[in-house]
Parts: sequence; C-alpha cells; structure tokens
Amino acid sequence: MKPRDMPTSATRIATLQVLGLSLHVGGRPLIEGLSFEAHAGERWCVIGRNAAGKSSLLRALAGLGLRPQAGSIALQGDAQALASGARAARLRAYLPQSPRDRFELTVRELLDLHGAAGAGQGDSALLAAAARDLDITVLLDRAVTQLSGGERQRVGLAAVAVQGVPLWLLDEPVSFQDPAHQRSVAQWLCRQPERAVVLSAHDMAWVQQCATHVIALLGDGAWRAGSVAEVLSAQTLADTFGCPWRQIDGIWFTDR
Repeated sequence: MKPRDMPTSATRIATLQVLGLSLHVGGRPLIEGLSFEAHAGERWCVIGRNAAGKSSLLRALAGLGLRPQAGSIALQGDAQALASGARAARLRAYLPQSPRDRFELTVRELLDLHGAAGAGQGDSALLAAAARDLDITVLLDRAVTQLSGGERQRVGLAAVAVQGVPLWLLDEPVSFQDPAHQRSVAQWLCRQPERAVVLSAHDMAWVQQCATHVIALLGDGAWRAGSVAEVLSAQTLADTFGCPWRQIDGIWFTDR
C-alpha cells in the first residue's frame, strides 16, 4: 500500500511529518522508508508483532531512541526540532510502556512537574480536566510508587495531557487497563481535536474504537499505512501477525 497522500494545501502544516524513515537494530531492518503525516485530530495506531519495531518507532519519533538510517522527522514543519531538547519539549510528549518512578512524589506533584511542557506549575484547569477524564482525581494525593499498573498508566496519560503540546506519542497506553478504563481512554483520546496522536496497541477491537489511521509493521522492514478502512483487512492483519483473521459484526478477530 502506498503511503498516505500528502495534503495539497500549502497552508496545512502537519503536526508530524515522517518521510522515508528507516530504522535498523543489529543490522536487522525494522522499518524501511516509512512515510506518513499526522494532523490535529488524527490518531495513528501502530500495530505489529512483538519486536516488530513499534516501541522503537515511537521512541525515534520522540527523538529518544535509535538514530534513523535514513529519512526525516519534522514537527510542525521543523525538521530540526528533535535536535533541540527545548523545542521538542514544546511540541511533543511521550509515554513509555512502563514509567519508572524513583522518587516518592504524589500524583499531583508529578503532574505539576509535567505541566506547561515541563516548565512546572501547569494550568490547574487542564490538570483537573485530565484527572476527571482519566479517573485519577481520587489518586492525586497518593504516592506514584503506591499505584497499580493501570492507575500509573492513567497518571502517565494525564502527565502527557497537562503538557499542552500538539503531538502525543503513546506506547501501549491501555495495556494495563481493565475493559471499562480501556473504553474511557479511547473515548478521551477521541475528544482531542487539537492533538495529533501516534500510539501502539495490540487489541484490534480497541484500535477500531480509537484509531483514525493505522501503521502496520510487518517485521521485515515492510509496512502499510493509511486510514483504518484502507489498512485493516484480513490480508494485512494476516501479514502483520502471522495468523488468519475474520470480521464478525464489523470487529476483527483471529480466526481459529
């Protein structure tokens, strides 16, 4: 499948533009020549088998991981943004799979540190809204080291939200969530028209709830990218995960 066509309007600058990106690990190609653009209101979900390169791609987009073998990454039209820590911090926020906490901060203190793109003392209304929407209001005075995996993950999502940046990079944001919180996180992400979101996930039913676009990593450097309707097919899912799939009432399931 060809990369998603670039916008024809010269005035519409993508929040994130990736052109010809190639990532290798130990001589093995993870991704070869990936191109796509993410705009405000779009949610690009990266899918693939374990070790296909999902986390590596997200870290590279955040400027925190592998140095690409080829290609470019531009944030709001600036191809040099990732080279400047201060500039990147104002444009993108990154949530790793498993945040590691070294200090006995409360949730409120942690969110204050992340507020205003890392400047501290973020907008109290933004914090309150994120806490309410992500069901962590009752956790604000708890130590982050005392939270469950799902609670800590939702606190991490709130820490992304309070930074007020246009690009969110989320590595498996619902992997520790119960079904009710998976649903509420999907709904919350869909209510972010001012953000471009790139995230990874394994649950295709959840991807269909949340994503507007999909990047499928086939594990050998090949990829397919485009709208959910363009990419999610039985053939692409079989090529991506190495097992057969079928649709039941519009939802994709592995075919036993």
